[in-house]
Amino acid sequence: MTPRTEPGAAADLLVKVVAGVAKNARAGLLPPFARSLGLPQSAWREVRECCFPEAAAREWTAEEERNIPRTHRGLVELMMAYRSAEADSRRTLWLAHAVAAASHGERHLWQDLGAAGREEVSGLLGAYFGPLAARNTQDLKWKRFLFAELGAALGEPGLRPPGCSQCEHLPICFPPEPTSGS
Repeated sequence: MTPRTEPGAAADLLVKVVAGVAKNARAGLLPPFARSLGLPQSAWREVRECCFPEAAAREWTAEEERNIPRTHRGLVELMMAYRSAEADSRRTLWLAHAVAAASHGERHLWQDLGAAGREEVSGLLGAYFGPLAARNTQDLKWKRFLFAELGAALGEPGLRPPGCSQCEHLPICFPPEPTSGS
């Protein structure tokens, strides 16, 4: 069962990961579109005002929107389809964009989110996307799970997150398929 983070703690953690994704994108650890979480300009402005009002305003560029991978949009749609009914819809959308953007990084999802570990990611997903988190019955790594769910929804089984092929944990997350002897 996926742990759920308490509402107040989940809101604080959401701010932490939104800022973490933006910071990691500015540092070049995530694709450029992640600097604004892949959000439209008006929504990005809301995020900045809510999550880090003291930060200097960064210009959002149309180029960022043009270079958003289809898998980012697909992950956002998937997560929003399984959002928790009690979660704030605006913040849930922000988190869906942050998780989708971080999923395009080359490190573990928790690292690209700026979270302390997998437990924080599990708590956030349980709080904001409870029905989706509950589907992870095999306790797969979250990035792998999200792309597997997206691949199933798109009719593309075996869809893998970008960057996983370079990871030293590839054999753990994607063990070789057993061969059957004939």
